[in-house]
Amino acid sequence: MKDPERGGRAVAADRNPKGGIVHQTSRARSNFSCDPSPVGRAPIMVWGSRPKHLQTLINVAGSLFLAPDVPVMAKYVAGKIFHTLMKPSSLYSAGGNILPAAEHLAERLAEAARLGGTIGAMGEAILAIAPELRWYRSRSGPFASVNFARDHAHASIIGPGGIEDRDDVHIGLTVMGPYSRFPDHRRKLPTAYLPLSRVEVLSDDGDWTVADPGRAFFVEEGREFAMRCTGNPLLLLWCQRTVAET
Repeated sequence: MKDPERGGRAVAADRNPKGGIVHQTSRARSNFSCDPSPVGRAPIMVWGSRPKHLQTLINVAGSLFLAPDVPVMAKYVAGKIFHTLMKPSSLYSAGGNILPAAEHLAERLAEAARLGGTIGAMGEAILAIAPELRWYRSRSGPFASVNFARDHAHASIIGPGGIEDRDDVHIGLTVMGPYSRFPDHRRKLPTAYLPLSRVEVLSDDGDWTVADPGRAFFVEEGREFAMRCTGNPLLLLWCQRTVAET
């Protein structure tokens, strides 16, 4: 397979005969911003109370992001977000949409169910709200795989345009098809990620590292970041505040 940093498909990090990771050449630093580009019409919004299925998802996600073994900064960011969510919004969307890449969701949720435990519970919670999800794409950019544009999708669960519409926090999903690489970009806001499948991540000029399902991680504001997957689709949950802290 080709090296994704040369425009080809994503592959696992090369390893030397002793089992270590081979250091890759430094990449040109990127100021590219992967701002979401919603596709289709805005959702229909209605006044109401938080749906039971959505509250279940918040409860399960909170237990995963705030677990004892979660890194301190990921737990710190997530803790503030889930504390904010104790006060529900009163504005909710009605009806979802579909993009081709979102078809990978079913495969990943089936795998989450096989893993069981809190990951399985998270998969069940996502499945329950799936019909209400509205999917959209980001722009492509530096070092993205050739299939990225057509084979990825994001969905807003809580936040602007989400199932629960609000402007203080943002929780969403990202799905990518096999052998996809996200473009290098700089995070505008501190973000906590929760993989629901195996994902390889890259931060600044470091090496690619593997985050297994349920292994939360954190990317701070201004940090250059990318992620990729190999033979299986990628699915992860992420949360962030929508504005920087003052």
